[in-house]
Amino acid sequence: MSLTDSSPAQIAKAASVASRNLATLPSADRNNALTAIHQSLLQAKESILEANARDLNLASKAAEDGQLSQSVLKRLDLGRPGKWDDMLQGILDVRDLEDP
Repeated sequence: MSLTDSSPAQIAKAASVASRNLATLPSADRNNALTAIHQSLLQAKESILEANARDLNLASKAAEDGQLSQSVLKRLDLGRPGKWDDMLQGILDVRDLEDP
């Protein structure tokens, strides 16, 4: 399933199914998945930030037209100082949480 071609409802349904599947995995498998996500994001940093810059350009125009709030625009900016690193650290922080 390509999320870029999906409706919000389809994405939400896929996330719901995925969360139930992840809940049944052993902790080590979930932690390995989070580590893999972290590593993949690190490896793709340049292309992700380039795509984010293009998205921000379009979002800025939407904000100027009143279709998007400035607060949402600010949250979308992965290039803000510390935002990228905080996001990646958040993945590791979740990975390191004890399994309830």
